[in-house]
Amino acid sequence: MGVVAGRERRNAFPIAPLERTPSERRRQTARDEGELPLVRRLGSFWRAQTVGWLFAALFGMASRLIAFESVGLAAALTIVLEPLGFLLTSLAHWCFRGRRRGITLAVILVAIHLSLLGGLIQMVVANTIKALFEGPATFTLVAGDLAVPAIYYTLVFFGWSLAYLWIRADAAVRQERLASSRAQEAALRAELHRLRSQLDSHFLFNALNCVAMEIREGPERALEMTHRIAGYLRYSLDQRGQAFCTLGEEVEAMRDYLRIQELRFGDRLAWSFEVEESVKELPVPHLILQPLVENAVKYGLLSVSGRLVIRLRAARHLSGLAVEISNSGCLQPPDRGRRSFGLVSVRRRLELHYPERHELSLQQEGEVVVARLMFWGKPCCA
Repeated sequence: MGVVAGRERRNAFPIAPLERTPSERRRQTARDEGELPLVRRLGSFWRAQTVGWLFAALFGMASRLIAFESVGLAAALTIVLEPLGFLLTSLAHWCFRGRRRGITLAVILVAIHLSLLGGLIQMVVANTIKALFEGPATFTLVAGDLAVPAIYYTLVFFGWSLAYLWIRADAAVRQERLASSRAQEAALRAELHRLRSQLDSHFLFNALNCVAMEIREGPERALEMTHRIAGYLRYSLDQRGQAFCTLGEEVEAMRDYLRIQELRFGDRLAWSFEVEESVKELPVPHLILQPLVENAVKYGLLSVSGRLVIRLRAARHLSGLAVEISNSGCLQPPDRGRRSFGLVSVRRRLELHYPERHELSLQQEGEVVVARLMFWGKPCCA
């Protein structure tokens, strides 16, 4: 008892963590970032930028060795032009980053102008380095001394701009889809929480009505019902923070619920459970069976004059679970003036947890009403 009581006290009065000041949070963030490798701290753009221009430097060095047959000139051009290209494209990144409207005509015109400017700068720098190594020379457009380098570097910068803008637009679309997906997931979780809350309130309302009707005629029976209802609600509260529980736990909760009804209806109610051992540990949505069992009791008693017999069977079905809840009596026609909350909530929760991977049917088979529930695959919104 002492251990249990101590555990309950710790749960009842949790110690809230001390709130850190903004300066402490900044220092902690700096320490955390300092523990990360440099590659992880760099953004994806800078990693791609560095790798791309390192590859360009290697390719440029090899091509210049072949073109000029001079190791010194090739090395000088590579040491100056590739870092300069890195700097110019970084400035272009800064220019494009401020535009949030995607790829438009204005953005393409800006890219063309920046590419022309970058190509001219690279051409001037390249010819200056050539002049230092080869001596003063007269460069002409006709001979291609100026046109070829300018066109080459302009195409390099324009290709970089197109690739940058395309990747950036694709990343923006992915980010928007991710944000939409997260918002949708949050909305689904909120709806599931609302359904769970409504289900708990629905059960508590019905249970308290049962107790109220028994207080005058059978106070001892009403007291016992209150104790059993408290035990059932304790299970519900223990599972409140979890969307799923094991089938074994869910079945045991249904036993507690029917024991509560036994106190009220006595010999008029009989029930039995048949659950395969192999499925007791399978996860199921919390309280997914309660509305089906409650309907079996409620509508079964309305349609039978003698004893109501309820049977629950659970077995493995292919890669999922099949549960069958049957009760003696006749299937009641739907009340158009009153909406059946239990079945509606079960269907909606199955749609959210097992979209297109579930079946729920309610039909008359001879002298019994059978509710069949099947679902398979990994649940969503767990």
